Amino acid sequence: MTIAAAYLTSEGVVLGADSTTAVVGRQGSGPTSILQLFNYGQKVFEIGEKSHLGLCTWGAGIVGETSHRTIAARLGRWVEEQKSATVAMVAEHLVEMVKGLLQSGQGIKDPLGYYVGGWCPADSLPACFRILLDPDASVQTVPMALGEANFSGAPRFFTRVFRGFDQELPRRLEQALAERLGLPLEEIKPKVEEAFAEAAGPLVAAGSRDIPIREAIDFVYSYLHITVKAYKFQFGAPICGGPIEVAFISSDRPFRWVRHKRFDAAIRGQEADCDER
Repeated sequence: MTIAAAYLTSEGVVLGADSTTAVVGRQGSGPTSILQLFNYGQKVFEIGEKSHLGLCTWGAGIVGETSHRTIAARLGRWVEEQKSATVAMVAEHLVEMVKGLLQSGQGIKDPLGYYVGGWCPADSLPACFRILLDPDASVQTVPMALGEANFSGAPRFFTRVFRGFDQELPRRLEQALAERLGLPLEEIKPKVEEAFAEAAGPLVAAGSRDIPIREAIDFVYSYLHITVKAYKFQFGAPICGGPIEVAFISSDRPFRWVRHKRFDAAIRGQEADCDER
């Protein structure tokens, strides 16, 4: 499982994700569960070198035997050959690559998602696409709107903080009222929606959506940080964690990291505990 986020502003695109990779399976004849967690995976990648494009992934941690790092590398070589590829063209080619892997027998057990964002050299206008592939190779590719923040993997806890209530609360309230009043759900639903919207309006954090890119970086990091901490203290195996990585592509510069792990991060993480004693 993964948490990932993308924010499209007029100044550029922000991408972020956690670092935990879960190995899911069965021990003997028991139920499917998380068997092992690795906390130093990478899910945000630059597409190419000194590039104006970036990639963020969530869901399935690998496509058969092909890693997301390898997929990003192949996509980067394709972009270099094209020289003037738009963000939409890059997103489309990524889908073709992954579908080709799936159709060749390199399957995925869980849905697989990508954010592909950046800008086109012809006009420097930022763009970002949300891509979701299912194990049967069906695909949804949706362009993000300017000022849109998109969260994937586990948006529940951040939604509670940002909106002031759980996203499941309206639906559960509708069902509870329908049962207690003995009325059809179809009759209750519009009334609850109207009342809930009126009551919850003042609770929702609202403001400008097309914010400066430094504020968008803070917004993405806040989502990731709140979600990691919430799952850490929730009973059971966490579905996300490890170092948070955030990158951005501003409309005037190539891909840049805000927070990025060193390749000795796993070693340093263990030694840091020893050094503090």
